[in-house]
Amino acid sequence: MPRLILFLLALVALFTLLVVACNAEPTPTPVPPTRRPTRTPIPPATLKPQPTQAIPTATRLPTQTEEPSPEPTASPAPATPVPASNSGGGGGGLTVWTMAPLIQYFSNLAPSTQEGISRGANVNPLTGLEVSNPAFLQRRPILARIGNDPSAREIHAGFNQADLVFEEMIDQRNMVFAVTRFTLVFYGQDGTFRPLRSARAVNASLLPMLDGILISSGGSKGTRFMLSQLAWKDRNLDGDLQGSTICIAPGDYRVRVASTVQHVHDYLASKGITGSPNLRGFQFSGSAPNGAPANVIAFDHGPWPLRATGVIEWRYDAASGKYLRFVNGAPHNTQSYPLDGKWNGACAIGAPQTEQIASSNVIVLNVKYEPTDFVEDTLNSYSAFVEMTGAGAAQIYRDGVKQDVTWSRPTLTDFFKFTDASGAEVPLKPGNTWFELAPLGYSPTIK
Repeated sequence: MPRLILFLLALVALFTLLVVACNAEPTPTPVPPTRRPTRTPIPPATLKPQPTQAIPTATRLPTQTEEPSPEPTASPAPATPVPASNSGGGGGGLTVWTMAPLIQYFSNLAPSTQEGISRGANVNPLTGLEVSNPAFLQRRPILARIGNDPSAREIHAGFNQADLVFEEMIDQRNMVFAVTRFTLVFYGQDGTFRPLRSARAVNASLLPMLDGILISSGGSKGTRFMLSQLAWKDRNLDGDLQGSTICIAPGDYRVRVASTVQHVHDYLASKGITGSPNLRGFQFSGSAPNGAPANVIAFDHGPWPLRATGVIEWRYDAASGKYLRFVNGAPHNTQSYPLDGKWNGACAIGAPQTEQIASSNVIVLNVKYEPTDFVEDTLNSYSAFVEMTGAGAAQIYRDGVKQDVTWSRPTLTDFFKFTDASGAEVPLKPGNTWFELAPLGYSPTIK
């Protein structure tokens, strides 16, 4: 009998435990958040020390038979010494620029001392042409960074609406460059531009001259940090960080990002970023100059990065009075079209109008390229510093002739000024101008 009582008590205890367990709250299983994570801010860079010595002729410029290797290879760590002084467009050995000296260089915005140029109130100082809407000249110029990857050329947009185009070599390993990239300057016209890519140090040199707005998409930590330290940082629009400045078209990352001049100005107005520039611009003359015949200007040898850019030719078209651009013998075209859709969302592109890229002036500006220690891609390619103050050689091509001139630009806030052997300023042809930023000593093939 005692055993039966003990057995019944055990059953009652077990039943009680089961009831309690069934009524208890279950422990929830953690669920990962569905909210998109916020962007991790770029950490403050450690500024590199000032130089202790200059680097003597560190790496030579490649010969015309050298081209960048398509395979990723290990790059030696860049030396840390940096130039203590700059020689403008002059010669001298290559040096490596690091963060602190670059910020110091681009922060030196002494007021321009250049004499002004008298022109009509409705005349665009960048083209010498009257504008269709005088209000355009009260807006700051837009500097748009446009990619030149082979896949990007099929959808280039905005080139013939830009007043100025600057083309520079980018991303070097041992001073062998990977490709070129463009900065399109919009002032006298509206337009759609595509595909936006990342900025480089060259933009910190161009923007003070134009007192403009820089728009790009993406960038290395080094370049982004440098730009964030400059006085005009509120006019640096990175579409990856300020998404409402851009929309996203179909395609891979090299061709997706687009925007319009009008939308950028609308965005600036919404943020209270206002102001109008006072631009010296260039001298212009409609009279054709004397010079050596130049019907074809060919970038067909190194160190121009032929592998990715192809052979570039500018062929003079007497009917239009402009140079037409070709890549590997085929017309290099640009599009214009309306852009609709959701900003910071998907683009809807209207019916495009296609035409060949054409320019009233092509200027080959011989400038000094020097390496920085900013890594720009997974191949360990480094960004380049392009020296565009001081003076150097240049060639102006217009009306089918070549003029050998000297360029000068005392400070970052000054405009390029072109003079002949007597020191007289050389005028450009009214219309748009394309600047080829060629390395020191480089001359295209002229036919």
